[in-house]
Amino acid sequence: MRGADTDALAETIQIKTADYGEIEVKRDSILHFAGGLFAFEDERDFVIINYEFAAPDSPIKCLQSVSGTVSFTIMDPFCFLPDYSPVLPEQEKKDLGCADEADLRYFVIAVVSRPIQNTVVNLLCPIVINTKNRRAAQVILENPQYPMQYRIFASEEVT
Repeated sequence: MRGADTDALAETIQIKTADYGEIEVKRDSILHFAGGLFAFEDERDFVIINYEFAAPDSPIKCLQSVSGTVSFTIMDPFCFLPDYSPVLPEQEKKDLGCADEADLRYFVIAVVSRPIQNTVVNLLCPIVINTKNRRAAQVILENPQYPMQYRIFASEEVT
């Protein structure tokens, strides 16, 4: 039984976070960003965790770096913008190892403000995850109509 316990421990790692202290995550839940995130190129490995206040199926999540250095609030853009139709550059699809676009999952980074009505998301540069191989990237879409700052509650672009 000791061998099985050791295998189970090897399948998880501990992450120190600013918001939640030390948490345990499964190694197979780690997303690898080959180029990091914009302005955080040195942070390559992240996990998605649920906020304590949110239901498990909430469209609002936390993208936490494995190093514990940074975290971002991310949202499923289709929950507030059902017609969102991101078009990825072909090179990005190749870099993600995308054989089938159905394997891709999209999130947008949110800047949560007070009052909450001023919260914005970046629709032009979503985070794209290949759910089959856990490769991820923040990309610039080929859809120029999507703004970098979109108010999700007021449903308008920030000028």
